[in-house]
Amino acid sequence: MSEELRIWRVSSAREVEPLSPFSEMPSEWDFEELLVGNPELLERGLRLVGRQTRTRTGWLDLLAVDADGRLVVFELKRGTLAREAVTQVLDYASDLDAMDSSELAEHIADRSGTGGVQRIEDFEQWYADKFRGDNLSRLLPPRMVLVGLGVDPVAERMARFISAGPVDLSVVTFHGFQRDGERWLARQVEVEAGPGPGPPRDRSPTVAERRRALREYLVDKGYADLFDRIREDIRERLPEKGVWVETGRYGVSFQLAEPDNRQLWKTYFGLQAGYITSEVNIYSVSILPQAIHWGGDALDRLREAVSLYDWTHGGLFLRFKSADEWDQVRSAVLEFVDAVVANRAGRADLGAH
Repeated sequence: MSEELRIWRVSSAREVEPLSPFSEMPSEWDFEELLVGNPELLERGLRLVGRQTRTRTGWLDLLAVDADGRLVVFELKRGTLAREAVTQVLDYASDLDAMDSSELAEHIADRSGTGGVQRIEDFEQWYADKFRGDNLSRLLPPRMVLVGLGVDPVAERMARFISAGPVDLSVVTFHGFQRDGERWLARQVEVEAGPGPGPPRDRSPTVAERRRALREYLVDKGYADLFDRIREDIRERLPEKGVWVETGRYGVSFQLAEPDNRQLWKTYFGLQAGYITSEVNIYSVSILPQAIHWGGDALDRLREAVSLYDWTHGGLFLRFKSADEWDQVRSAVLEFVDAVVANRAGRADLGAH
């Protein structure tokens, strides 16, 4: 078990004077704010990507990516770390570890930009820029770090037991001292990280891999030009923020954060090429149930303007073969998209009042 860290001031006359320790961060200091402004206090090369980030079971204090591209979950305490801190950091890290690459990238990007942490619009692109690659599988499993002013024996014992296995858990303590109105911080690693994870686990394709596969498919089949045009037509009508374009094998889907619950995302529209039939040069725009819900009377006007069919995955779809056919239905489709967006925005405005 760790012992108390003590510091003495030694004068030129070789007289020693103990510095007074404090067992809890002074009330005028915001410990979390201090670390956000100075992440090097925690670790060299650390890049913060989230603060007070919501998970399914609570709010984790700090989320970061280390110098090796690994996700790091920090649990902070103003005073001594207790056993509850160990269970909390395990809970939050396991929640993130259960996500696939695209879900995790969306989770981080959507929750960035608060509390002094930079806004990241496209986490995968940000990651590629920082680490000269686009393989998000390096992020997981996450590292865990407990940070406090000391650690009690039970929490330290638990942390040492966990870190002795494949789980990467460490404990860092800061020791505070004061003298004549001045204060000092000393950093100490109480529990070293364990041997790390075993062989890489099977992973789902990253967002970049799916995008490349779709692009190759579209170009190979001759779909790319019109597909790109329609995708831009739809995307330009959707809100600037709170939209995720999910990439699939044959096309994309447009997911929107719900106006009443920004943590809940639902698919509204889809765009596919060569999916609904073996016949070549068939494009389809799908209208999912959530879009129908917000469409109101605009759906009746769309039915009058275009032929709609039942979509296998719920909802409706329309199909066409060429740019000329898209031009014939474009106005009606985009007017419906506009109506969905306007109705959602009206509901959000009512909720705000």
